[in-house]
Amino acid sequence: MNVKSAMNWVTQKPSILKQSLSLKSVILTASSFSHLFRVARSRPELQQLNQIGVGLQGTVFEQVGKPLALKKETPGNEELQSNLYQEYKIHCDVSAAFEHYQSINREVRVPKPFEFISREQNNAFWDDILPKIPQGYRMRGDLVIMERILPLPKVVRRALISQLCVFEHRDSTEIQAILNQPGNKHCLARVYLGKANGNIDHDLPCETSLSYATLHWGAATNGDDVEFVLGTSATAAQGTDHAPDVQYRANPDVVYQAFKGAMVTGDNQSFIPHYLESPALFATFRHGYIEAGNMILSDKKLQNKFNIEDFMQQYEEYAEDFL
Repeated sequence: MNVKSAMNWVTQKPSILKQSLSLKSVILTASSFSHLFRVARSRPELQQLNQIGVGLQGTVFEQVGKPLALKKETPGNEELQSNLYQEYKIHCDVSAAFEHYQSINREVRVPKPFEFISREQNNAFWDDILPKIPQGYRMRGDLVIMERILPLPKVVRRALISQLCVFEHRDSTEIQAILNQPGNKHCLARVYLGKANGNIDHDLPCETSLSYATLHWGAATNGDDVEFVLGTSATAAQGTDHAPDVQYRANPDVVYQAFKGAMVTGDNQSFIPHYLESPALFATFRHGYIEAGNMILSDKKLQNKFNIEDFMQQYEEYAEDFL
């Protein structure tokens, strides 16, 4: 990249970000994932596992040539109540609910959970996979195979780096050096609607509100530790008529407390617009949540047991004390 093209890039980056970080945009770009997928599909020796993420519960890997992510549990975590198997069961309920209510969640997708593999079973799987895992992880541990969210295209990552990083000279060499760091290739953008600064696409609060309504009333989960990210789908969606077999046995006050409690703790408060600091965004969120929640309750014939408007009023009062 010469000096002139580098300067053109700096000028174009706000426009690129505005176009790309939107639910209604389509980016046509060469895909390194597609190239590797085609090459490695018929060459098992290339299907190594690379670490793409790590958290308290486990480490996430990609498998070259496959549209999969593998989450391997941290040793000792299986003894905790919030272990990987419990997360997998919740993930299955959430995935089924989002598929069942596709008409509500048109723009939000949940990575499909494919299989839970115990550390004590499936010897053939472990014999095949362990030699492909980085050396420090070559021991058995409970593992979940799920659909992978591909990172943002390189053109978007380059624009983000140019826009957000402070450079000494601001030239293409510095930007390229950051792009080439292995960890930066696995870039997903979290949608922090709870932050007051920045310009937000008003479609996003609507979509997250529909998602929270589906989590709460479709999958009967509080959504604790859920994250909303912008990325790229690795596989095509497959429809299903199955919905999770969920019974709301607790009384409304207990259910409301569980849901609103999770909404104001952890990362959740970053994904939900603040009702005082961002009133316009929250109004969009509130409207979408109530509309979707009422639709789901009607579908489940629970509209006489729960009241979405009452719940949202309680949430606002609850958030006033905690946020």
